[in-house]
Amino acid sequence: MRTARANMIENQIRAGGVHLQSVFDALDAICREDFVPSSCRAYAYADMEIPLPCGENMLAPLTEARILQAADIRRNDNVLEIGSGSGYMAALLSHGAQHVTTLEIEPFLAETAANNLANYGIGNVTVVCENGFSTEPYAPEHPFDVIVLSGAVSVIPEPLVRHLSPNGRMLFFLAENSWCRACLLQKNPATEPDIRLLFDTAVKPLREQPTYSRFRF
Repeated sequence: MRTARANMIENQIRAGGVHLQSVFDALDAICREDFVPSSCRAYAYADMEIPLPCGENMLAPLTEARILQAADIRRNDNVLEIGSGSGYMAALLSHGAQHVTTLEIEPFLAETAANNLANYGIGNVTVVCENGFSTEPYAPEHPFDVIVLSGAVSVIPEPLVRHLSPNGRMLFFLAENSWCRACLLQKNPATEPDIRLLFDTAVKPLREQPTYSRFRF
């Protein structure tokens, strides 16, 4: 698996345009095979999505790496993830962050993510079984520096934007009509948030999304 992980980093991640060393370090430090279902262990480093229970899936490695690069996690960052899945993305985020809170709507997946993270010895992640759009009870005194949505939304969730720190950033997948794009929102206390389109992709929607008004690009 060590060789497969190294090949993934070189042939998928680096070749796919990722260049941030901290991303390579996180991908090398966190063994992906420990977060995939046992039946899919042989495919842990393949260029594909990995099916999870409850009809969910892990994103393809390059998609995860691109999101991690755009998040540009820093040592003092307080991070919120919406959609824990197997806990792998939370583990990657935790490698550079001070703390990660990850919300998962499916009880079985929340338990799976918590067990995977505990078995891996990761202590700076809190897994909460809750609708990811109901963040009020879990919002800390200080806003989140980074928010990562692991599934697609049809409109930008404005309440989550309000939970960002003054210069915080949110990574999300915006699905509209026939397309889905990964986006980076950079909050600016003096102006409207800056929203940048990163890349086209295909990602399953997050469940039980509320309806919000739309930001204009």
